[in-house]
Amino acid sequence: MKRFIETLVTLPVLLLLAVYRLRLVAFLTVSEALAPVPGLVGVFWRRRWYRATLAGCGRALYVDWMAAFRSPQASVGDNVFLGPFCWLGRVELGSDIMLGGHVRILSGAHHHNFDRLDIPMTQQFGELATVRIGSDVWVGNGAVIMADVAPGTVIGAGAVVTKTFEPRSIVAGVPARVIRKRGESGPPASAAAAQE
Repeated sequence: MKRFIETLVTLPVLLLLAVYRLRLVAFLTVSEALAPVPGLVGVFWRRRWYRATLAGCGRALYVDWMAAFRSPQASVGDNVFLGPFCWLGRVELGSDIMLGGHVRILSGAHHHNFDRLDIPMTQQFGELATVRIGSDVWVGNGAVIMADVAPGTVIGAGAVVTKTFEPRSIVAGVPARVIRKRGESGPPASAAAAQE
């Protein structure tokens, strides 16, 4: 009976996969269609979809409500949690990663150029890049990441990461900068940020 229910619940994702593989819909279209599905059914469907379509997908991926990958070139390690409303471009996520809600991981920092004045900025295309997030990383709500993140890093809520920091750094701010290193004694990261 359990197997029958699992097959029944999986059927919509299998149909979407078939339509996607026939090139009748784009990857992003299906990702966005699955994002608003609530509850455990939504988590289950998104996990099945990404396991079948991403460049790599480890075990125990949890993609919360309204979160989505925007590129099938993304890859994910084991035990990755994406909070609600996360949007991820070209990324390589390590294992044991927690992303709070509304986190944006862009495909690099140069999506558009703006130097030329003879054509609109919308026509001045930049260069997409893969952003690599190391293992054992925690990202607070509302952070924007445009550069690689070293293993063991903690990124404060609302931070804008524009460069890579040393492993096990605690970073916060706009643009993000190091508050302290993990494992060092000192005030908690929230207290250090409040002093500035």
